[in-house]
Amino acid sequence: MTDARTTYRSVFASRGYPALYSGAALGMVGVSLQVLAFSVAVYDVTGDPFWSSAAFAAGFLPQVVGGAVLPALADRLPVRVLLPIGALVRAAVAAVLATGLLGVGGGIALVAAATLVQPLFSSAQSALVSRLLTGDRYVLGRSLFTVTSMVAQLVGIAIGGATLQALGPGPALLVAAGMEALSALILVAGLPSLRPASTRRRRWHPAETLLGYRAILRVPLLRGLLLLWWVPLGLFVGAESLAVAYAGRSDADGWTTAALIGAPPAGALLGEVLIGRFCRPATRERLVVPLVALTGVALLPLALTPPPAVAIALLFTASIGLAYSLGRQGAFRDGLPVGGEAVGFGLLGVGMMTAQGLGPLLAGPLASWLSAGPAMAACGALVLLSGALLRGAVTVPAAAPTVLPDADGATPLRSAP
Repeated sequence: MTDARTTYRSVFASRGYPALYSGAALGMVGVSLQVLAFSVAVYDVTGDPFWSSAAFAAGFLPQVVGGAVLPALADRLPVRVLLPIGALVRAAVAAVLATGLLGVGGGIALVAAATLVQPLFSSAQSALVSRLLTGDRYVLGRSLFTVTSMVAQLVGIAIGGATLQALGPGPALLVAAGMEALSALILVAGLPSLRPASTRRRRWHPAETLLGYRAILRVPLLRGLLLLWWVPLGLFVGAESLAVAYAGRSDADGWTTAALIGAPPAGALLGEVLIGRFCRPATRERLVVPLVALTGVALLPLALTPPPAVAIALLFTASIGLAYSLGRQGAFRDGLPVGGEAVGFGLLGVGMMTAQGLGPLLAGPLASWLSAGPAMAACGALVLLSGALLRGAVTVPAAAPTVLPDADGATPLRSAP
């Protein structure tokens, strides 16, 4: 691999990437807008924060279940067909929700059902990025998706706030549906026709994904990198989840509370851009351990419950360190099983969602016992401990691609390209 810095221009010069990025970015904004508008619509009907939070969670939690079954199927289907279908499914859901005909329970069930199959489309998208971009362009191209996801959430909330204020939840949901439909058109028009990554002749079996996960976790390099990406992130999200409690403990006003909540995504955005765009590949690898340490160390002073302005600066600084994940993304991609790239990215995504769900479950009881600031510092100490235990993943040699077993446990006779 060359050690030259990659440019955004070279990434967008890759065939198919501009359409994939444009369609995905528009879809991300649409999803963010849909989640916000539907949550508001549910609260308007019920007046109960439990139901509005349930509506919000329905857009995320079922992916953990779908992620255990569907990613292996993504390797067998043509992405030029699969990804537009995913966008159209989301458009249809938003359009149906806009009518209000299903009621609260029916609407939540519909969102959960659509979310359940989302890993099929998201893993296919991640695998397509790895096929369209080679070398260090892949790392920068994947980082762009991370950055865009953060920006899309903010844009979706901004558009949603304006639309909700002017027209109400129903029209906001129709705007989301229109964005997803346009995303589908962009993907159909701009994606190249590629053969499915997998050439297996056996019929797909629901157990195929879990068998693939097991095969991936048996590879030391892949297992170490996955744990390195999951554990510190989950612990940081646990600390981040206490921002509102910290603000309440400090009697912060609304603007300060918003700044505490917004500091982590803002810092993470800056870290992705700085490390992804301005560091050479070898430099990114050398920075993995220092950046994990930065995330942990920056949280430690919160044990003293400093004023909110200091806490904002600490959370912002800690989240910059999350760019450590860029360091060995190329090694992870290159070590994935032949024809099973979507399975590998599916496992990565499911693990990240699970870790981000478990982190707050750990931090919440800690905050009840210690208060918010010390609990956030405890999460930082655990980040440092996990980084020290998992630092070996940074130096594990690159692994040769393997092959995935079939649903009956047999390994197909297929050589790596």
